[in-house]
Amino acid sequence: MRNMLDGPIPGENYTSDTKNYPWHRPPELTKYDDAIKYSIEKLTDPKAAEGLLTFIEAGMPIATAADIFVTNGIGKGKWTPDFAILIAGPVARMMELMAKAAEIEYDLGIDDDVPVPTVEFFKAVAEGNIDKEQVEDASEAIEGSVDDFSEEPMGVATGGLMAPQNEATGLTEGVAPMDEQDAMLGYDPTDEEEVLV
Repeated sequence: MRNMLDGPIPGENYTSDTKNYPWHRPPELTKYDDAIKYSIEKLTDPKAAEGLLTFIEAGMPIATAADIFVTNGIGKGKWTPDFAILIAGPVARMMELMAKAAEIEYDLGIDDDVPVPTVEFFKAVAEGNIDKEQVEDASEAIEGSVDDFSEEPMGVATGGLMAPQNEATGLTEGVAPMDEQDAMLGYDPTDEEEVLV
């Protein structure tokens, strides 16, 4: 039988040595060329290459494989997260070249067409008037551009958050007159200046 008092003490994690984890220490690779060289050596290792190409052949997108590789490097303390973003492109390109050399069909995992929903699409969804054809072919149901959302140009407020605004339009008109600014700051122009002697 387990003793319930054997669990961790609340706050114990604040006193433990966090340097035990590789990602809490300074990264092993800090130069771009060194990181690319390390990545190429790891990817072209026969066992690793065979596993990678098997996954790509099975349908894993190259972008996903590259993400897994650079995230694994972060976990091992090889590089930092922002450095991983820098080398993700060359790593993905290396994986693409490996797939081409092995004559494997691959998916880069990058969508060129980003769907933008139209007003008509949202109205149909709200009213429940979506037919089966629209659901099956989302590219037809969502085609359009952001310009379809509004035919009238929207005004843009300028001058900052605290700038005076026109009540009718809600847009900034300009700077308030000096006497109004003085009143806002608590200055009363009728008060005489106190003379210090």
